Parts: sequence; C-alpha cells; structure tokens
Amino acid sequence: MERNLITLDGCKREVRIHITDADLKPHYEGAYKRAQTDVALPGFRKGKVPVNIIKQRMGREIENDALDAIADAEFRSFATEEKQRVVGNPALTDIQKAPDGITFTVQFEVMPEFELGDYRNLEINRPVRPVTEDDVQKEIDRICLRAATFEPAEVVDGSMYVVTYSMNELDRETSMPIIGAEAVEDRVFLDDDAVDMHLRNSMTDKKVGDSFSYVAETQDENTQPPNQRVTITDIQRVVPAEFNNEFAETITGGKFLTTELLREDIEGQIKAYFDQATKESMENQLVDQLVKAHDFEVPGSLVHAVIHQLFDDFKKRNEGAPGIEKMTAHDVEPQFKPSADRIVRWELIRHKVIEAEKLELNEGDIALAASKYGIDEDQMQMVMRQSENISEQLLAEKAIQALLEYAVVTDVTVDSEEPVI
Repeated sequence: MERNLITLDGCKREVRIHITDADLKPHYEGAYKRAQTDVALPGFRKGKVPVNIIKQRMGREIENDALDAIADAEFRSFATEEKQRVVGNPALTDIQKAPDGITFTVQFEVMPEFELGDYRNLEINRPVRPVTEDDVQKEIDRICLRAATFEPAEVVDGSMYVVTYSMNELDRETSMPIIGAEAVEDRVFLDDDAVDMHLRNSMTDKKVGDSFSYVAETQDENTQPPNQRVTITDIQRVVPAEFNNEFAETITGGKFLTTELLREDIEGQIKAYFDQATKESMENQLVDQLVKAHDFEVPGSLVHAVIHQLFDDFKKRNEGAPGIEKMTAHDVEPQFKPSADRIVRWELIRHKVIEAEKLELNEGDIALAASKYGIDEDQMQMVMRQSENISEQLLAEKAIQALLEYAVVTDVTVDSEEPVI
C-alpha cells in the first residue's frame, strides 16, 4: 500500500491511496460474505449460495460496488494513522485501476494550524447607560398603548388614529383610476414611525369619504412609483389605557397592586436589558479584536455549514414572506459568508483559548447552568450527557468570561438616545 499526501490550497488536501491486489482481497472477501446473505439463486435457499458461485455469477459487480466502501475504510485508516484533523465530508474524486491494484484519490479539508496570539489585557469599552425616568415612561406608554381602546372619529387631527383606506392606482396620462384594477384595502396607525411621512401628512384633517392623490416614497431614484388615489373609509381614535392601580393589577395578573410597584419592576427590566446589551457589546469587542488579530485559512466546509444554519434561521424568522420558500442558501451566500467566516474563525480561536487556559466545567458551573435553565443539578447532568452541545456552550461561556476578566475595561457613558450595542 502506498499513500501520497498533497497540499492543494489552504486547508484543502488530497491523498492518493494505492491498494495492491493482495490488500484488496480481504475487502472483497468481506463484500462477498455481506452479499451472500441477500443472494438467492435457483437451487439454493436465500443466504445459502456458495461464495465461489457468487464470485462466478456476480463477482465483478460486487467488487465494483464495494469500491466506495473500500475507499472510505482506507481513508479513515489513513486519517487516523497520519493524525489528520479532518473536517467536513471527504470526496472520492477518482478511481484508477492498474494491473497490480487500484488507486483512490480523495480530497478533504483539515483544521487549520495557527498559533494563539495575545488574548489577555485586551482593551475594550463598557457602555454605561443609566435608566432614566424618560426610559421608564416610554415603556409605560407602550404598555398602555397595547391595551388601548378605539373610538369612532370624524376627522384626523393628530397621530393617535387608526385609519382604514382604499387605494386605486391612477393612469399616468389621464390621472383616472385604471379600469379593471382592484382597489387595495389597508389600515395604518399614524403614530407608527414606519408609516410613510407623506401618507401621514396627507391624512391630516381628512374625514371619512375624503380622497387625495399619493405617491409612495422609494429608495431607488431610477424607479418612479405609481400615483395612487386614496379614499378614507374609517377613522378610529386610539385611546391608551389609563395607568392607574387597577390597570397595574389587571395587566400583571395581581402580581403588582400599585403603579409604583409596577414602575419599579419596569425599571428593573430595562436595567437588565441594558446590562445584557452592555455584556454583548463587550463580548463582541473581544471577539472582533481576536478575529482580526488571527489571520489563517478557514475550512470552506465549516463556513458553508454555518451559512446553511444562518439561512435556516433567516427562513424561520421570515416565514410567510413573499418568495421565501423558493429561496436557497446559495442565493444569500454572498451576504452571509462574512458572518459565517467570523463565526467559524472565532470558534477555532475560542478552542485555543480553552486549551491554553485549561478550562473545564466544574460543579459550580453546572449548578449555575441548572439554575439558569430552571432545573436541578442531576437533570442538568443528564442533559449534558445527552447533548455535547450543552457542554460546549457552557465552556464557550466560560472562555468568554475568562477573557472579560483579563480585559482592560474603560467605562463609557452612552447617551440616552444612543443604543448600547
């Protein structure tokens, strides 16, 4: 047997494995025995046909069918003996028969070799944003708005209205409704920031039955949107719920009996949100610095696997959107590839950090995780035994925590209107 390993490019490798007839013989004998259990010929019961007869009748077919399995077995032996850190699925690219045996050509990818650079004392900012009365009041206003009631109104004299309308496209030359075109029925909450400003302004001071011309906003300067005739068919004034003790008790199911207690809880939730956003910002800064500092080839198979994961998540989040079912991961690969590359690169760096710090999960880590998931420690142990992903996730969190403890952190106050991340 001969093996010839070739480095193609980056993490790509190719190995040519030449197997002599003598080495092939035990593989073929195993294939004959496996085939014997299913072969049935006249004069013999199924599974009882002698091997020599099977060789005469079906030998070439069985041997050819066995080549893929032989190549796989020999490649696995090669990878183990040569300590190749194979990733992804190896590809059998060629089979060449020769008088003295067969040569298999297999292409595969390996984990990249790189040295872990400095990961301690990285300088990062900690965004600090205190919770203000305005933050709390805005959240209270949103809660009261979600519990709003509606009252019929005659005229739109502000933004706290839900307006129902019909829309007909107009002919560009005659400015008359296009014959045969169906009117589009829709409704809009005018206080929504996503509402087209021109539509909102055009509805101001209008009554039920009033009409006006409207051209939608467009991001494409080369596209001229159609002219529309909008007719208002219904106006409802939005009346937010009153923030009082009765409301506080009702909306929380009796958990909070006064507005003061509910306000304190809202403030605590906003603070927890800001704290989580700060933590994510600091973690992203660490990851960005480490990814930027480590330049090495990333296995394409790992990147493509992450692209498919990102695409699956994208489809779930946009389920029901027009055209989403026909979309494939290939369609969005250029957009997802930078993120996928970053994810894979960080994962490989993180494993190096875990090795360098000799990080392992201890009883305290498991107890903390059990508390986080709301289960007892024995259940957590069972979950970890059933899924290695849980243990890997906990180790990943421990690695990030170690990096945060080593980091040089500078507090930076964030403006109330500026997002933390």
